[in-house]
Amino acid sequence: MSISLPTYTRREMPLLGRRHRVRAIITTGLRREFKRPAVLVVIGIGVGVTIISSIVIVLFAGVFLQGQPLDLSFFFTPASNGAILFFVTLMASVVGSALIADDLQSMALTLYLSRPITEGDYLAAKAAILAPMISMIAVFPLVLTPLVAALLGSFSWTIAVEAIGLSFLIGSLFTAFYTAATLALSSLTRRKSYAAAGVFALTFGLTIPAGILAGPPFNNPAVLYASPWENYLAVARAAFGAPSAPIDWRWSLAILLVATAIAALATYLRMKFVEVVSG
Repeated sequence: MSISLPTYTRREMPLLGRRHRVRAIITTGLRREFKRPAVLVVIGIGVGVTIISSIVIVLFAGVFLQGQPLDLSFFFTPASNGAILFFVTLMASVVGSALIADDLQSMALTLYLSRPITEGDYLAAKAAILAPMISMIAVFPLVLTPLVAALLGSFSWTIAVEAIGLSFLIGSLFTAFYTAATLALSSLTRRKSYAAAGVFALTFGLTIPAGILAGPPFNNPAVLYASPWENYLAVARAAFGAPSAPIDWRWSLAILLVATAIAALATYLRMKFVEVVSG
């Protein structure tokens, strides 16, 4: 009779695929953001202010905008609402500044980028968290305004539908720019406060000086190309058929698209240089 030791086999747990990991990053990130009081406050106030002000403009267009034709060009007015710029900047700084910076600080990024997820997967997941937040202010109020105007009978459905489509495209362009730029700034530092300050500097540090230099006594409208907001307004003017801007909308569109692409590429290259724990 022989006695032999028992044998054991270790069961290997299969690794989750790329789709599952990307989906987990997105759902976890969105769930976390919607639990943060600061984010809820920005969403509530930002969306509320932009929507209410836009609807008020529609209701009292004859009082506030005397002489303004009630055609497609009317919808440039809500699209150029300064509250959009402020709350988009605030949303990007509150949400986006921490998306990559916190992962760098906690070293979680090295785990995220371990196999099978890639740098592109990681950035796509982070963009999928930030873009919907920004679009709540940059897209949703613009799309809602023509819809409400048509329901109230102030505009025909033909004009309203065209305005909805243009508003979606213009708002998406602005959302894409701020998503890419904010993630790029967040990837450059381990402190989200620095990234948030960078977002405000990108917005108001360029827009305010450009506005000053473009007016008297300097009268140099070419500097408006340095401002993302002024480029957005130039494209919006052309889309809605409003009076032409002091800068060419074609160059403005090109600047926004190229800047978005450069920011996305810079963030991707920054992720490539992060030391990764593989296994």
